[in-house]
Amino acid sequence: MATCDRQQSMEHTLKKRDMRLDALRGYFLALMAITHVPTPLSHIFQDPLGYNGAAEGFIFLSACLAGMIYGKSYAEGGWSFLLHRMWTRARRIYFVHIGVLLPIVLIAWPLSAKLLPLANHFHDFLVHPWGALLLMPLLMHQPPLFDILPLYVIFFLMTPFMIVVARRYGWWVVLCASGLFWLAVQFKLDAPLVGNPVRLLPFRLGAFDTLAWQFLWVCGIALGETSRRHSVINSPYRLAWAVPAMVLVLACLIMRHGLFPQPWLNPNIFLWFDKWTLGPLRLLNFAAWVVLFLAWRPHPPEWLMAPTAVLGRHSLAVFAMHLPLVIIASTIVQIYVIPDVLQCIIGASVVGLLIVYAAWLDRDRRRAIKMAKMHADVSMKTPLQTIEAAN
Repeated sequence: MATCDRQQSMEHTLKKRDMRLDALRGYFLALMAITHVPTPLSHIFQDPLGYNGAAEGFIFLSACLAGMIYGKSYAEGGWSFLLHRMWTRARRIYFVHIGVLLPIVLIAWPLSAKLLPLANHFHDFLVHPWGALLLMPLLMHQPPLFDILPLYVIFFLMTPFMIVVARRYGWWVVLCASGLFWLAVQFKLDAPLVGNPVRLLPFRLGAFDTLAWQFLWVCGIALGETSRRHSVINSPYRLAWAVPAMVLVLACLIMRHGLFPQPWLNPNIFLWFDKWTLGPLRLLNFAAWVVLFLAWRPHPPEWLMAPTAVLGRHSLAVFAMHLPLVIIASTIVQIYVIPDVLQCIIGASVVGLLIVYAAWLDRDRRRAIKMAKMHADVSMKTPLQTIEAAN
């Protein structure tokens, strides 16, 4: 009976899983991988949707899915069940991060003397290697590319408290508190608190400002948990939301791709599009895309979504795999004099390998579901039916 329940639960999850969300998350993963390898393709695919890129989309969409899943966990099992599930997920992300980071830095350490790209990439680690090794398990030394998973660990640990407060007092309370931290970063009010920790230990907390990016995560959690209970944009108001969002999206696309007369713009405006502190105009541009998709609700054909959806279904494993692949590909591109066409092939091959890896994981997942279904069918048969089936 337990096997049958598990199998029915797995089938129910598969049926309810929105392929569009997996496809979008997979798209952001592919975009991230191809921009992390320094090739002509990385310049083409750098922020193609305006003044926002793969990181915003990947983190926000992950937060939306977490809001849906763990909001349901809290509704069904209460605080202890929610805390257990989110702690389990945070622990898994933490061990994946450490399990990928430590072997890579230990391999790069001796090779960096001969390979300049590795020496540049892990420069801060190589200056104080022993101190950095001590800080890595504490998430206080994050080399380039290894700063997103620590964000996830922190965000997952604080999410249960957000959900509980929001269900008791409303999401506006949580969003306002989170927005105040984001505003503090924009006005640099956090600088005196942070100071210069590197003077004591080889701290390297990554390029993403945690106090700023937590606001994007909180917005995603709020949207996901709310959409689980009711529609965010009702049908009669879809056009009213979509039109201004489309205007803002088009304006940012025109500016981003140099189609707007540059003398008309004050250069200081681009400071408001800063990525690492999630500048206000960058956040507004991303919000316009979110509103546009919520109002538009596109339904692309499944065959079009399939290649990136398989990446999205295994996002943590694919993200972890993309890190060594990107470092290897970047090292090759920077060491050898390679024609642009071959560089593009190397960059695209990273995405291709990730799709193959995700498809292999997906095969194992489907095999496990099939086996669970077979066991459930056998367990539901009577002894006489089992003997007849054997004969």
